[in-house]
Amino acid sequence: MMTTAGEFKQDLLRIYNTINQKLFNVGVKQQKVDFVGNKIVIISKNSRVPVLKLLDANYPLSTRQLDHLLFQLFKQEIKQALEEQFQLNIVTILKDYDTETELSGTIIFLERDVECYLNELSELR
Repeated sequence: MMTTAGEFKQDLLRIYNTINQKLFNVGVKQQKVDFVGNKIVIISKNSRVPVLKLLDANYPLSTRQLDHLLFQLFKQEIKQALEEQFQLNIVTILKDYDTETELSGTIIFLERDVECYLNELSELR
């Protein structure tokens, strides 16, 4: 069980990458996580799903709709995983992806500051 911010960040990034592999059939190229009060901010570089990349030029509206649906699935998956594994109380999750730069941003809003959760976990040890 993790108790430090560094261990927690590593666990978060493992879960994030696993869900990306499951939904998009590819892991992330780069990723970084930061804590800002009650927010977990994950910035990653992700390869575009090949079929969506192929369709982007001719069907941008359709690929944007598919992106939206995939983001919804991703948010459901990561919320469930984080609530189960770390007992986090998640208020909401925001996610977006820029197809041109292949950068993705995910913000996970918690009920309380991340430090509160880390303190609770270290007290249980």
